[in-house]
Amino acid sequence: MDNSEQDKLNQELTQANKAKALFQDPLLKDSFDKLRTLYSESLFNTGASETDAREKLWLAYNVVNKVEQNLLEMIDTGKLASKQLEDYRKSIDNKKF
Repeated sequence: MDNSEQDKLNQELTQANKAKALFQDPLLKDSFDKLRTLYSESLFNTGASETDAREKLWLAYNVVNKVEQNLLEMIDTGKLASKQLEDYRKSIDNKKF
């Protein structure tokens, strides 16, 4: 593993730690919940002729989920990066003996 690969893995690990801190922040969780509630209630309260409004609300609702999913993917990527770095360090240690 060269330095650029290590740098990339370390960057992924740093991003994962930041994403995890955000994801666990009660303020952000509350914001996601409030937005989902707002969009779903608004969506269900649209009239039969409000097709455009319903489509926009559906998209907005899904964007909240996509942002949340993206944070989870960053966290998972960081877990993989951490494991790869750990395995690499172990292989270096084993070569010393």
